[in-house]
Amino acid sequence: MRRLPAAFLLVTLLAVFCLSLTHPAEAKGKEPITVSVSVSPASPFHSTLRFPAPHSFVKRLFAAKKVAAFVNPHWVRATLTVNKHSFVYDHDGHLFESNKPLQYLLPTDVQRRIEELVAQVERVHYANATPWEQVKHTFGRMAYATVIDLETGERFLVQRRAGSRHADVQPLTRTDTQTMKNVYQGKWSWKRRAIRVEVNGVSFAASMHGMPHGAGAIAGNDFPGHFCIHFFGSSTHKRKEPDPSHSLMIQKASGSLATTIMGASAEELVGYFLTALHEQDSHVLHMTTDGFTLPARLADVESVRKTEIVIPADERGPLLSEVHVHLTYFTPDHHEKKEEWTFVLRRSTPWDRWRITALDL
Repeated sequence: MRRLPAAFLLVTLLAVFCLSLTHPAEAKGKEPITVSVSVSPASPFHSTLRFPAPHSFVKRLFAAKKVAAFVNPHWVRATLTVNKHSFVYDHDGHLFESNKPLQYLLPTDVQRRIEELVAQVERVHYANATPWEQVKHTFGRMAYATVIDLETGERFLVQRRAGSRHADVQPLTRTDTQTMKNVYQGKWSWKRRAIRVEVNGVSFAASMHGMPHGAGAIAGNDFPGHFCIHFFGSSTHKRKEPDPSHSLMIQKASGSLATTIMGASAEELVGYFLTALHEQDSHVLHMTTDGFTLPARLADVESVRKTEIVIPADERGPLLSEVHVHLTYFTPDHHEKKEEWTFVLRRSTPWDRWRITALDL
C-alpha cells in the first residue's frame, strides 16, 4: 500500500478536527460557548476556546433558577460567553452573570458540562507541576527553552547553563533580555513570577525571579549573569527545602493554587497571605480573604523578612480563628520594622474553606 505524504495527512487531520468542532446550531447562526481562562483578573494574557452550544444546553442554562449574589472578582476561574451573554465561573463551581448580581443555580448536568469545558481550556493555559528530578533530564544543561510569563503573556528564549537544585539560565539574545526586563516593568527584581517553560514541545509549570547575578557566558545578550528558574521540588543553593515564594508561583502556573487555598488550615492560609504580600501579588492576597478591603498600610511592606506564627488555641470553635504573627519586614525606603499582626478567619461550616475576614495591624 502506498504511504500518504505527511503534509496530506496533516491537512486531513486538521480538517477532521475542525469538522468535529462544528455543530448544526452554529450553521444556523447560533453562537458557540466561548470559554476564557487567565491567571488573574488583571492579566491581559488569556487562553480562549470555542465549543458547540447545543440548543438544549443553552435552554437549560438560561432556565436555571437565579438568586441574588455577588461574585468575588479574585476568586474567578473562567469567563464564558453564551449567546452574547457574559458569565463568570468561580473556583467553587458557581456561575454568575457578569453585569448583574445574579447567581445561576445550575442543573447538575449543565454544571458538569461547564466544568469539563473550563478544564479543557485550563489544560491549554497552564502546565503540569512536574518534579525537578524529571524536568532536569528534559531541560538538560545547554538546552534551550521558551519562557512564557503567565501574567503578561510575554515570551523569550533562554538557555540552561548550570544549576543542580534548580535551573540557572540566561536569556539567549539581547532581544530576549529586553523582553524579560519588560516583564519586570523595566527594573530587575528578586520578585517571583508564575511562568510556563516549554522545552521541545513539553510544558512545565515554573517560577522565576528577575535578578541577574553570578556568572554569565552568552556573549552579546546584555544580561550580566544568570537568573534562576524553579520547578516543583526545586530548592535554592542555601536551603534544601523549596522556597515558599517559588512554590506559590509554581502552584499558580499549574492552575492548582485555588485548590491549595481551599484545603489550607487557618495558619497555612495566613502563611499564603504573607508569602503573597512578600511578592506583592495583590491577586493572591485577595484570594485568601472574603473580599474585605485590605489595610492601606500594607503598601508600606516592600518585602517580608521573617514571620513567626503563634498557633492559637481552639477555644473559639471550628468556625472562627485568630492567628497572631510576629513579623519583620522592610519598607520601600529600606527601614526594618517589627510588629505583631492579628488575623481573623471564619468559615461557614467545618467543611468549608477558611477566609481571612479582618486584619489588625
